[in-house]
Amino acid sequence: MSAQYTIPKHRVPAEVLLPAGPPMQLQLFLNECAETHSGFERPSDLLNGALRFLPAMDERGELVMLNRDSLSVVSVSAEHEFDSETPRPEDMAAVDATRALVAVTLVDGSTIRGLLTYVLPESHRRLQDFLNLEDRFLTLYDATFARFINKLRIARVEPI
Repeated sequence: MSAQYTIPKHRVPAEVLLPAGPPMQLQLFLNECAETHSGFERPSDLLNGALRFLPAMDERGELVMLNRDSLSVVSVSAEHEFDSETPRPEDMAAVDATRALVAVTLVDGSTIRGLLTYVLPESHRRLQDFLNLEDRFLTLYDATFARFINKLRIARVEPI
């Protein structure tokens, strides 16, 4: 294929968990320009986007097509979700952001703990309001990782 027909992509290392099997170490392909904001496409843009099948590269350099709805958890270094132009959730102004330390239990019984940070109008700042937004993936943060949890795989969310 001619180079003039290729779209430049940025590769991001990710750990991908499916409902069964061991974690997979893959590279996700992100656009150099995001559709909804300035700068690179973020992992959250890709996962919450319109594509049903997402291309990735496995450790052997082979192409893998991932059905987005079958993913359980995708983990990337936080730097890939937040660049220098994007404020990290913990840096958002306290008056505008709601923060909640939560434990998310998946349907397989495993639990992931992390920080949820979101900005919603004052009348809709309950955890329930945030969880019911249309995004397919819930993003939890810890000291170094952004973990994207498929809402279809969540059994319960509890504040810690």
